[in-house]
Amino acid sequence: MYAYIDGENFRHRLVEGLKGARLLENGHTPFRFNVPALITKVLGQRPIQINYYTSRVKQPTFPIPDKLAEQIDTISEINRRWIADLTNEGVNVIKAGFLKVHDSTRCIHCGEKTQILQEKGVDVRLATDMVLAAAQEHITHIILFSSDADMIPAIDHCRQNNTKVTYVCFEEELNKGVSAACDETLTYSRQDIIDVYNGVQA
Repeated sequence: MYAYIDGENFRHRLVEGLKGARLLENGHTPFRFNVPALITKVLGQRPIQINYYTSRVKQPTFPIPDKLAEQIDTISEINRRWIADLTNEGVNVIKAGFLKVHDSTRCIHCGEKTQILQEKGVDVRLATDMVLAAAQEHITHIILFSSDADMIPAIDHCRQNNTKVTYVCFEEELNKGVSAACDETLTYSRQDIIDVYNGVQA
């Protein structure tokens, strides 16, 4: 088994679960979490390789509001600590995309645009790596941690190459289209997240 994880969305699920249990104040609070332990809990065994896809974070070269610049610095530091912990746990971290500043759509009330952060490039790299993996004879089972429907063509390609695809997601956010495209679907709960988190803190 080889696992492929959309890192930003996966981490967001963890943060929301821990905030709901009042174990985390907000998404900008650094925390330690044993990602392989949660994956093993869901699958019943640890995959041969865990591939975690994340973005490169850096300040833009053009002027932005001070508040947004501070937000980027905070995200960069959290990301640095998170990646270091994942690497220490034996996770293969792949910096596949960029977190960039973009103009938002115009406000329907005032017509003004604001600058927002948006992730680009991760989904394409993850899907490409899945397709390439399916072409290798020794990889017969892929575990996908992504609820993005854009993954469906890559899933179809893997299955056409006789590679089993298991879809794993947070139980409250199951994507029926992705689930239907895969061979099987497994879910994890808020309690699973809490149990693994408490195990790290013990």
